[in-house]
Order: sequence, then C-alpha cells, then structure tokens
Amino acid sequence: MSVADPVEVLRRVEFLACLEDRELGDLCRRAGRARYAPGQRIIGELEAGADVYVVLEGRAEASVESESGGRLVLAAFEAGSAFGEMSSLTGELHSASVDAVTDVELLVLTDAQFDRLRQRRPEVAVALVKLIGARLAGAERTVEQLLSGPGQGPAHRPAEQRKLRRGSIGRAWRELVVNRRRDLGFLALAGFVATLIVIRASVYLAFRFEVAPRGLLRAAYLSGFALLALSALSALLTFRPKARRVVALAYGIACALIFNELGVTLAFDIFFKDIHTPDPNVPFDVERLYRRTEPIRALVIALAVLMQAAYLRRFYRRAAFVLETRLRRLLARVRG
Repeated sequence: MSVADPVEVLRRVEFLACLEDRELGDLCRRAGRARYAPGQRIIGELEAGADVYVVLEGRAEASVESESGGRLVLAAFEAGSAFGEMSSLTGELHSASVDAVTDVELLVLTDAQFDRLRQRRPEVAVALVKLIGARLAGAERTVEQLLSGPGQGPAHRPAEQRKLRRGSIGRAWRELVVNRRRDLGFLALAGFVATLIVIRASVYLAFRFEVAPRGLLRAAYLSGFALLALSALSALLTFRPKARRVVALAYGIACALIFNELGVTLAFDIFFKDIHTPDPNVPFDVERLYRRTEPIRALVIALAVLMQAAYLRRFYRRAAFVLETRLRRLLARVRG
C-alpha cells in the first residue's frame, strides 16, 4: 500500500490544515508509519496511549463494548481523518477502540512530536481545542444512548451506572472485570482473604478476653462446611449475575473458615509432642497451638492477594493510571 501524496492527505486533517506544505512535508518525513490488516486492533478502549494517528489510506472504525458484550460502532475514519489527539491533549485513557476495517496505512505522531508541534504552531492547538470540544459533546451523547440501549436511557439506568464517567475507575471495573466475567473470581479471593483476617482477629480477641475461643473455632469450622455446601447448591440453582456474585463471595468465606480450622489441625499433628503433657491437671494450650499456624495463614493470604492481583492486572493498571492522572490534576490545582 502506498499513498500518492501524503501532504495532500494531511491537509484534509482539520487541526493540521493551518500548516504550510513545507511543514506538512517535514511532518511526513519525521513521523512514523504503521500498517494494519483488516480486523487488527490499532488502539484499545481504556488503554493508555498518547500518540496521534492520521489515516493515509484505508478505513478504520471506532467502537466501544456494550454491557451485553457486543461492539457498538461510534465513528469511521478514512483518508484525512485523525484519532488519538484527545488522549494526547488530556492524558486520559482512550475512550474507544479503533480497529482496521480494510488495509490501513497510518501516519503516527508521537506524543512528544505532537507537543512540539502545538508549541511551535499555537494555531494547531486552537483548532484542536475547538474540534475536540465539538466532538466530545456529540460523542458523550452517543455513548450514553448506545450503552443504555432501547428504553434504557440515562433517566432509566441505575444510579450507580449513571455516575460512571469516561476514564473513571468504575467504568474500568465494568469494562475490564464485570464484562469479562472476572468479578466472580475476584469476589471469591477477596472473601477468602477478608475472612481469614477477620476470623484471626476474632480468635485473638476471644483468647485475650477468654470468651470461649474453642467454641468460636468450632463454630467457624462448622459454619464453613455449611456455607460451602449451601454455596455449591446455590451455584447449580441460580444463574442471575447478582446472585452468582453472592455465591462466589460465600464460597470464598467458606473456604477461609475451613482453612482456618484445618491450620489448627495441621499444627496439632505436627507440634503435638511439643505441647502435650501427661499431667491431666495441666490444661491443653489451644492458644499456643493456634499461634503456631500464623505463618501459614500469612503465607496463604499473601499468595491469595498475589493471585488476585495477577488475575486483574489489567484493571489495576488502568485504575493506577486514572488515580495518577487525577492526582496530577489535583496537585496542579493546588499549585495554581
């Protein structure tokens, strides 16, 4: 694929139309080139990136993922169209994915090159701000209508969904976790870790204030088996997303309750000779036995946290990027 006159194509880009032919030619020589086959992903929704792309030849489409899991096309890009300039200007995540529909050749301006161009030619920045303002107003309305679906406009959507903003952590959670059906694994691991921590603190307080520690351990153990059986049965009988999230959480809690007692049983088998005494008048030291298992619980908690972090690494990268961006803006306001 070759473009006969890339300068002529660049002249059709709205925010580059103010440049002279010599400047456009220099831009062509300094910028990179990229080619994509039909169906290839150029940029991804909610991914970080600040490069600016100009279509020299071919056709690409911008789309978002709907709540039902399908793709909804927002815009088409042909020769003379550009995308990615909003992320370059604001530092936000990409608000949509762009995929090649046909063989596509792109001119790629890095973030640093585009910054220098705006500094050298302020009229480019002015044209860009006007373009983005008009595009953003229309795009936000379109995204809301498409994501909500028929009869599901903003007024009919739940309050927590109406609060989701472009580039928000809530939207990243919905797109990268809920829509990819990874929330069940997260809830199970989160319930497991949280329960281990809570039951450990409860047993510690029971020993400290002598409030039936053995009874608490026994109740936690039996509750774990009962909750495990109940969650397994419920998983076979319900298919609603909200109900299955509750089941996943209950499953993680049950595993933690059982593991907590199994740790004590393991310590009893290993360390029985160290704490056993033939004198029947000496009480059996359950607290000492329980404390022997603390390193095991700490290791399991660390492994569960690492598994959960690896399982949702894409979400955490997006969340970290959003938080970093907001922190930079907050600091800029404070300093300004």
